[in-house]
Amino acid sequence: MALMKSLLLLALALLTSFLASCSTQSCWSGGIPLRDIEERARTQAYIDFGDTSNAKVYLGLAHPEAKTATYNRQVEKGGWIEIEDFKFFDEPLDIPRDHIEKVLALYGEPDSHQAWGPKERCAGFHPDYAIVWSSGGTRRVLQLCYGCHEWKFFGPGGMLLTDISEKAYFGPLTRKWLKKAKE
Repeated sequence: MALMKSLLLLALALLTSFLASCSTQSCWSGGIPLRDIEERARTQAYIDFGDTSNAKVYLGLAHPEAKTATYNRQVEKGGWIEIEDFKFFDEPLDIPRDHIEKVLALYGEPDSHQAWGPKERCAGFHPDYAIVWSSGGTRRVLQLCYGCHEWKFFGPGGMLLTDISEKAYFGPLTRKWLKKAKE
């Protein structure tokens, strides 16, 4: 019995240590499945994608709060556009078409999303990338924030914000298709 109690205390100490170290880093706390209403909204958002053949990818400027000096220099220099309240370099990136289509298809997979949750150690949503296209005369935008592990879609039905699931985030999304940009 004493050995079992010692093992339980050790496991609790390890878990507490892990959680304490996580809270001092830029940790993501995802893992909450989408509720039915959120899944219906995600499904409709994906249907709203429409024709994505003219999609372009834009790189976001530095985070205005986390990297203020860099952001201010980029803004002063010019060469940026604003997309859904965030600044991006005005020249689209040269991303292979099949990578763009794979990212958009990944968004369509239900297990690529988790319910949005507040982040304790985050400087706030600031997209690293925006994928922009037009279908049926209406602009669509998918913003990806790698710091928060979130994606935000703007389309004819409005805006939808969800967390990017661990499976999607740590898979080819950030390792291959749209790598985390280096400043």
